[in-house]
Order: sequence, then structure tokens, then C-alpha cells
Amino acid sequence: MQRLLILLVFFPFLPLPAAENPILDKTSAKIPMRDGVLLDADIYRPADDLPRPVVLYRTPYNKETDHLDNATIQLVNQLGYVYVVQDTRGRFASEGIDSLFVTDGWGALQDGTDTINWLIRQSWCNGKVGQFGASASGVTTYRSVGAAHPNLVCAVAIVAAADMYPMIYPGGELQKHRVEEWIESQKSAYLLPFLFSMPYDNEFWRQMSLTARAGEVTAAVLHVGGWYDCFIDGTIQAYTALRNQDRAGLQRLIVGPWVHTDLGKSRAGELVYPGAEIDLTWPILQWFDLWLKQGGAGAENFSGVTYYLMGDPACPADGGCTWIAAETWPPATRLTSLFPHPDNSLAASAPAGMHVLSFDFDPAQPVPTVGGNNQAGAGISDGPRDQRILGWRSDVLEFATAPLTAPWRIEGTVKGRIVFLSDRPDIDLTLKLIDVYPDGREMIVTDGIRRARFRQGFAEQDAALLDPAAPDSLEIVLPPTAIVFSAGHRIKVAVSSSNYPRFEVNPNTGSHPNDRSNPVCAQNQIFLGAGMSRIELPVVTAETAVARTDIQPASAAAVLLPNYPNPFNPQTTIGYQLSEACRVRLSVFNLAGQEVARLQDGWQEAGIHSVQWHAMDQPSGVYLVRLNDGEGLSLQRIVLLK
Repeated sequence: MQRLLILLVFFPFLPLPAAENPILDKTSAKIPMRDGVLLDADIYRPADDLPRPVVLYRTPYNKETDHLDNATIQLVNQLGYVYVVQDTRGRFASEGIDSLFVTDGWGALQDGTDTINWLIRQSWCNGKVGQFGASASGVTTYRSVGAAHPNLVCAVAIVAAADMYPMIYPGGELQKHRVEEWIESQKSAYLLPFLFSMPYDNEFWRQMSLTARAGEVTAAVLHVGGWYDCFIDGTIQAYTALRNQDRAGLQRLIVGPWVHTDLGKSRAGELVYPGAEIDLTWPILQWFDLWLKQGGAGAENFSGVTYYLMGDPACPADGGCTWIAAETWPPATRLTSLFPHPDNSLAASAPAGMHVLSFDFDPAQPVPTVGGNNQAGAGISDGPRDQRILGWRSDVLEFATAPLTAPWRIEGTVKGRIVFLSDRPDIDLTLKLIDVYPDGREMIVTDGIRRARFRQGFAEQDAALLDPAAPDSLEIVLPPTAIVFSAGHRIKVAVSSSNYPRFEVNPNTGSHPNDRSNPVCAQNQIFLGAGMSRIELPVVTAETAVARTDIQPASAAAVLLPNYPNPFNPQTTIGYQLSEACRVRLSVFNLAGQEVARLQDGWQEAGIHSVQWHAMDQPSGVYLVRLNDGEGLSLQRIVLLK
């Protein structure tokens, strides 16, 4: 039911076409780039020779294994698209040298543009191309979007970075685990010295910035992200920059409470968000239908933004744990300041007088990363996780409100403005926003960092070391979020100087930003009082207070369970669970919307039920199972492969 309602919110008027074109075996091509390098691609297309729009996927992860599954490729072909998957430069079957996305955009070499130029010259292409990808292939997608090829009609960028500098150096500090672990896993460690040589925002990084090219973009882009994704900054930055330039309604945004590697799932970290699991296949395919087939007709009927408002899964009545549809994001907010106090409280008014709290930071004993906006891997976790394991540390300053008497809905970017003094010429300051549950759990919401030398900007001419005799201030900007802090919960922030290995450790020496040698301990002081340190929260105003919307389904008595097997031939078992006795109708539809089988129609008792569908008389393809309990619908995709 949740999946169906989300689908109807995204694309209420677009029927999926009938499944009528079986796929051919794949063919391969070596596509020439402007410098003569050949990039290898596999091509899947319908059985006829009609010119059709192309769906392009460019990957650094090996096109033989990193591509759509066979059932989805068949679906893409059945829907009338040619599907092309390509190894990027220097990766696997493609020639050249891996350049970490440099050649995928709008520079001297433009591999995305050259690939599209080749595609539109083929007899089986009708001149319209849509590109998509997630993570690294989402970066290649954003790079193609920024190159603004006129035949790139639309794109879907999923959990991807749009600007390279803030992805590699968020807040001016190296995002160590994400950068080093990923590059080394790709056997491209030779690129690390190059990245380490450019810790300042410069012309090279500006050439790697989609937001700097926003005014050139012509493609319609669906941006998909997760609130706990390591690239959520990039997703929101890209959507916002392109939306600000958008005069034709070309930008859409979907954000769930997801981590990088479990997109579309309900579990994130140590929490399970009700109703958060959706199948993104459908909105993505409908996005391609809208622009590659419908010419954008009807786009004005779709919500500009669909996002999951997080909260305590046990307290949905407080307004969280629901999907929201809006024209833009964030909604209207009131900037609300909370001030840390010397008794470790966090309050709406600053403490009287001036106070100083100190902590010593030893680079040899950094604060370990526990959850947050990471990609989980060796030695690092992601998503909302309990921070109490860190509370004993003397190098972490924590401040919390009293239990809230009413829910607080926070949407947008949380900022910390920290007034500090250090006895070292350069330090890092970190900030975490934490939701403290009544049972004591301290679940991280979002976290960030700022390097002191970059407090005035990230260009080399902006960098300035600290004066150990003069207090200074900096702003820490956290990745965007959308959450309701329930009544009885407390809002907490934690300030420190490290979050390792999410971020590299500052040696406190003031030497070259990536010279980590000879680390020394730092004595840091945080100043509290009027005009001193504070946390700025974007609180949603009363005019747009928390309210259940038509995206939030009523509780359904009937819920479909995964069928088995899937894909199947020629029969599959379809299960469903009834929380109460009710009348149910279970039907199977083809993609033309025709009912091809009715498997159950009548009153049934509560419990788990199953029925077999024998599809001997049906052609291969994708079918939709629909379960109707009189109050709502539950929808599921199944695949018949003969």
C-alpha cells in the first residue's frame, strides 16, 4: 500500500505501456572518444529495428556485473527503450586511464558527451537519451547533466555527489574513509597524491562542480537521496542549484530515511522507519516515460519534492515517520537558536555572563565514528546509532535540552556557530545533532566538521592559521535533515575535534593541510554566553506544522508478502498477511492494466495466507499483484521468465 501511494504521488497520470517487445541478446560496441580512446559498451534493445529512446548507464564498476538485473533489462526493453551500459575510461573493458570523473563532464575530454553523440547517430536511437546511475555512476550522470548535451533529455541521479571539493573535503577536512577506502578498493590509489595535493578550493574543483554549471543545464533531473547518505549534501545542493535556475519545472527530488547502501529500505542503522520502504524502479521508469515519450506533458501535476519526515518510530502521532509532498524543500522555517550552558544544558536563552569549557584533543586517540552520514565499511558504521558509547570521553562536550513538552519539527540545514580558542595554529571542530529518546538512547541525526584554517573560506587565499592568544569563531554546517523530535525527547549536540575514520585527524601543527606528520596535542576552549557559541535549528513554522497528508496511508488490514520464486516459470506462490478478518480481492494485472487472474475474492480470517498463480497461458514479462482489503491497496511487482 505504501509503495502504491508513493507511486501515485510521484506519477498519478502515467500508465505503464504494454509489455510487447522481447529483448535481443546483448551486442557490444567500442565507442570512440575525441582523443581516440575506445570505451566499451553493451547494448540491449527490443527485437524490432525501430528507433527508440536510449537509457544510458555509465559505470566504473564493470559493466559485466554492475548493471540492471536481467528481469529489469527485459522490462526496460519491453517498455520501448534501448538500454546501454558502458565502462568508463580506464575501467575494465574500456581503454584509457581512470581519471576520477574528470573526463566524464565538460572539460577538454568529455566522455559522456562523446558517448551520447555516438548513440544518437545509431539507427536504433530516435535522438533522445536519458541517463541514470547511483553512487559513482550517479556522479557520472551529474557530470553528463552539467555538460548540457542537447540530446540528454532527462536524467536520474541517485545518492551522488554533484560537487567534488565538498565531497572530498567537507568543511575543509579530508573525508578519509569515503575517499581513501573507495579509491583503494578501485585499485586507483595512484590518484590519492593528486587529491592530497589540492586541499584548497580552486579552479580545478570549480570545473568539477555541477552547481557552478547550473545555468547551462537543460535536462530534466530526478534527484534521489537518503537523509543518512554520505552524499546527501550533493543531492540537495544539485536539486537546489538547478531548481533555482529552473524555468520549466524540470527538477524533482525524492529523499527517504536511507543510508547509502540500503536505498529504499525501511531499516537505517539501529532504527526501522515505518512505511519507508519503496521500490524506486517505478518512479525512475516513469521519469523516463514522462520526458523521453511524453515530452514532459503532465509534469506540472507532480509534486516537486517527496520526502520522508523522520521521527521516533514509536511516536507517529507526533507527526514524524510520514511521507510529505511539497513544491519545494525545505518548507518555511524559523531559525531558532539554542545556547550551550556550562552545566551541559542546551536552552533557548544564553547563560548569564561568559563561561569557558575546555577539552584536550590527542590526535593519537581520536573520537571513533559511530553511525552518521557514512558509507558502511571496514571500521565504520552508518545511519542512526546510539552515541552513548562516546559519552565517557573527556574530549567530547555534550549539551542537551530538557525533555520537550511538544514535538519540534526541524527541516533544513543545522548550523553550529562556535566561539573558541586553541593553543595550536590549526584544529578541527566537529558537531553532531542527536535525538535523545526517553529510554536513554542517543541516536545521531546528522554530523559535520570544520577545519579552523578554513573558517573564512576554502580558497588558499582565505586560509588563516589561528592566533593562540585571540579567540575566534567558525561555522559548522551539518548535512541537511528532516526530523520530528517527539515530546519527551531531548535535543542534544556534541562538540569535539575528531570523528575518525569518517574524517581525517588534524595533527594540530598548522603545516600543509595534508601533512599529517608529527601530530601534537591541542588544548581547546569553547566560549559560552550571550553572543558566544550557539546552535541554529531551522524549525518549521506553525503555518506548515506537522500534519498527516494523503501520502500517509491509513492502516491496512492486508499486506502483501514477497512472492517466491521471483522471477518464476511458470508458477509462483503469493503470500499475504491479514491483521484482522476482512474481505480481500487478490488480482494479477499485466502492464497494460488488464486483469489476467483473480486469485482470491472473499472473506478471510486474520493470519498469513498464500495462493499459487499458474501462468502457463501468459507471456514472459512483468506483472503487478494487487491486494485490496476495502480500505487500501498493496501492490507488488513479479516477473515471469519463460
